[in-house]
Amino acid sequence: MIGAGAWAGALGVVLSDNGYRVTLWARSESTVRYFEANQGVPRLPGIRLSRNITVTTDVDAALHGASLVVLAIPSSALAQVAEEIAGRLPEDAYIVTATKGFDLDTLRRPSQVWIDANPSIEHRMCVISGPNFAQEIAMRLPAATVVASADKLTRLAVQHAFMTEYFRVYTHVDIVGVEIGGALKNVIALACGMAQGMGAGYNAQAAIISRGIAEITRLGVSLGAQPLTFAGLSGIGDLVLTCTGHLSRNRQAGIAVGKGEPIHSFLERTGYTVEGLQTVRSAKQLAQTHNVQMPITDIVYRILYEGLPPRKGLYEAMNRERKPEPEEYFFKLLP
Repeated sequence: MIGAGAWAGALGVVLSDNGYRVTLWARSESTVRYFEANQGVPRLPGIRLSRNITVTTDVDAALHGASLVVLAIPSSALAQVAEEIAGRLPEDAYIVTATKGFDLDTLRRPSQVWIDANPSIEHRMCVISGPNFAQEIAMRLPAATVVASADKLTRLAVQHAFMTEYFRVYTHVDIVGVEIGGALKNVIALACGMAQGMGAGYNAQAAIISRGIAEITRLGVSLGAQPLTFAGLSGIGDLVLTCTGHLSRNRQAGIAVGKGEPIHSFLERTGYTVEGLQTVRSAKQLAQTHNVQMPITDIVYRILYEGLPPRKGLYEAMNRERKPEPEEYFFKLLP
């Protein structure tokens, strides 16, 4: 397991329950010391991990003999970590990326970054994404997710590895759509949080979620995704959870901004990693490059990085030009 944060720890619980010996790789010795004292990781306070889970700062020790390697790192560290260790991945291991976001410098999806760094892993590459709060997975509360790979044997093997009585795993072939949905939902969750913080009401949040999945799908299709992927677990499923669940860090950040707190103050106060802050920058660039309209994303970006007042952003969104609801790609799906 490359990573030792909340998501890495939660996926480690699932794999250990299926009989795997799991080694988490952490950059910091403080994470190892925390584990030795608490049999857990700092991002999952109060959760004691199984005895067949260990933590190390030695990446080669973590990778040695692995039949499955899970890449659970923040998108901000994606390119750097891939450059460091992609060439050291075991030759026969299945590779699963659990990162939600983009590489900010190149706008590549996580699987693209890893495959570019080590082309030999392409047929063994799989992505995992879905409506999954790490804390609840680590507590073994029921949840479902999706794993996507172009290779049938890979996705079936990864499904088998993660499927438990509390963690239901579905398979998919649309890597692009699964990764896009998992990344962009964080931007819409920021918008929902801002609406909550402003006291805009539940109707506004429902509208943001509905129109949010529309613009996520719009960009996803332009990048080669299948539109129906966004009607599944990694699309609307993950979006609804992240926009409404109190454990969502992106939603919490949005609430703070909607109440008037500067985003840098929220980050300093909480110490949270808020993936949507970087993803909104990538999404804005991708939308411009591919000539895709993403009004919610644009407004969130301007609030966070250009000083647009949240209430003015909400007003702009409500007063855009009149449009029909169905998208062009929808009509292409009809017989």
